[in-house]
Amino acid sequence: MSDDLPAWAVRLRAERRNRLWSQREMARRLVEAADDDIRPRLPSRETMIRRIKAYEAGHNRPGDPYRVLYARALGLTEAELFGKPIDVPTREDDVIDLVAWVEQTNVGDGTIGMLAEETQRLGESHTHVPPARVLSDVVRLERHTRALLSGGRQRLRQTRELFRIEADLLAHACILFGDLHRNVSALSHGTAAAVCADEASMSPAAALSAQAKTERWRGRFAVSADLARRGYECSPPTQLRVLLASQEANAAGLLGDKERAREALRRAEEAAEARLSLDSGVSPWSCPRPRQALYALSVALQAGNPEEALHAARMAESAWASGDPRVPATWAQIRFGAANAYAMMGDLHGAAEQIAPVMSMPPEFRVSTVTNYLVELDARLDDRRFHGSDIAATLREQIRDFTSAALAAVGAGEDA
Repeated sequence: MSDDLPAWAVRLRAERRNRLWSQREMARRLVEAADDDIRPRLPSRETMIRRIKAYEAGHNRPGDPYRVLYARALGLTEAELFGKPIDVPTREDDVIDLVAWVEQTNVGDGTIGMLAEETQRLGESHTHVPPARVLSDVVRLERHTRALLSGGRQRLRQTRELFRIEADLLAHACILFGDLHRNVSALSHGTAAAVCADEASMSPAAALSAQAKTERWRGRFAVSADLARRGYECSPPTQLRVLLASQEANAAGLLGDKERAREALRRAEEAAEARLSLDSGVSPWSCPRPRQALYALSVALQAGNPEEALHAARMAESAWASGDPRVPATWAQIRFGAANAYAMMGDLHGAAEQIAPVMSMPPEFRVSTVTNYLVELDARLDDRRFHGSDIAATLREQIRDFTSAALAAVGAGEDA
């Protein structure tokens, strides 16, 4: 035993060892010695053990109430254990309490890592699992994360990381609610995602992308375009930057602002050519070449340029042929968009050829972004020039069957 240890530290260690108590047992005895009014204010058992180790190492002298608790637990007087009381009270106990308070957390780093991995996995499943099923998993994980945030306290870095995960989950939920025609829920989740992103001190680009999509479906095209532009300006150098520029172009096109739409498409091209960090190509925030081409196709249709729309469709097909992932929803939208272009040119045979392969798409994958192209096609087929056309009548019947099955699938998913 070191000669440098104060006498009271040597005595505390010796008295404990003479009784064959471990430091954990000593902690238990101290708690038992506490009165009912003191016991609730004592720290956790692990903190008590750290405190005992500090005392026995002579790092600090026990103060109130630990002098009394030691005397009661060991059956000795305070004078026997600690000698003459010191005149000036020390504040080491306060420092230990501060450290103990900082170290308290209701979540471990391992749990946070698992939450982050599960959040990413759900994002990767976005394009090949029915949206109602993905939404169920996203909402479950979001509620668990929220409970950890609000049900206890964490280290500051842990809280920030939980807010980051919460922001990602809420933004993903916003996208999924929109896909399932539930725009009110989408709006609230998108707003909450932006708030959580701010708390996490992270870019709100993903939340702004989700909000931009929601506002587009609500017909607020100017708001959608502005949200996408704000997201583009603060987006990290990822595929999300390409997506946000494309979203701005689409909303501007719907607004009738052709110049802004072309300029946004140009920025999307520049961002795509900047060799941004690549991702899986299948998350809600991915914008590989086929999806980028889809936005160009949409802008061309809005501008009344069917030839340019068909060129964009061919670009998507070329990208798939060269190995880009074929996302079912994007593929369906490209086909239906091309069908709209053919209908604009009066070629109903071409339109029928485009939509035929998609008619067998499982109903649970017929999200709003897919069916909206058919709503537009149905409106085009109502043009006077197609009245009396058997092909037009057949196409409109197919569209009604496709969209009604989609709505039924959405209803079944909500009931589940």
